[in-house]
Amino acid sequence: MTSPVVLYEKKDHIAFVTFNRPEAHNSYNDQSHGELLKIWQDINADDNIWAVVLTGAGDKAFCAGRDVKELAHYQKRGEKVPRYDPKSPTYQQFGHIWHFDLQKPVIGAINGFAIGGGLAFFMHCDLRVMADNAWIADGHVNIGQLGGPEVIAQYMPYALAAELVLMGARITAQRAYEVGLVNRVVPPGQVLAEATKMAEQVCDMAPLAVQKCKHVMKTLYAPSAGVHELSDYYMAAMRLTEDGNEGPRAFAEKRKPAWKAR
Repeated sequence: MTSPVVLYEKKDHIAFVTFNRPEAHNSYNDQSHGELLKIWQDINADDNIWAVVLTGAGDKAFCAGRDVKELAHYQKRGEKVPRYDPKSPTYQQFGHIWHFDLQKPVIGAINGFAIGGGLAFFMHCDLRVMADNAWIADGHVNIGQLGGPEVIAQYMPYALAAELVLMGARITAQRAYEVGLVNRVVPPGQVLAEATKMAEQVCDMAPLAVQKCKHVMKTLYAPSAGVHELSDYYMAAMRLTEDGNEGPRAFAEKRKPAWKAR
């Protein structure tokens, strides 16, 4: 039996979700999508869960986003990634947190770097505790891909979002705190404990009122109609370009990509 790549545990009114691929910097693969999908559905359905703590295994990475080596594997064989293939039974069955209207507050315990899709998970947490040696980055343009720039621009000043998305910059925990992206910065060994403490504080509040407040605030910050569709269109289009194939291939081969702008 395959070991779970996402750990899921419930304690009192708190659900703990852990990316569990430390050997791959907690990047998520096709198996991760299947497991996360079931987890978010269960959290939504369980009225006894009032808060969620999301973290990564180990002390190096929160989540490195999509497993680029897995993408390169499919591209090398001339195959589509199953969840992007209309002929696959798992077509569009993603485990991304943003595909689920989670009413329960999510506290991110950012134990290490969050990059690419990991940054998107970071941005979709309602409260964030970050290790003082952690950092965030987008990194999609580094491999010729789009990763939902609208999500990044949705929750931070445009200039900072542009630095992350267009320049491939890294933002340290301290800077993230200074610009209001995280609520707490603590030593690495205290991240989960601090996040749990915040989750317990959330659970001390009236759960239904908390959930409705979150819904209202998320609605306020929601992108304009059509923005997600535009991003998804460009995301799919980039996978059909030479650059879109060169990026993951170069990453897997540990070399600098040779861009052709086509």
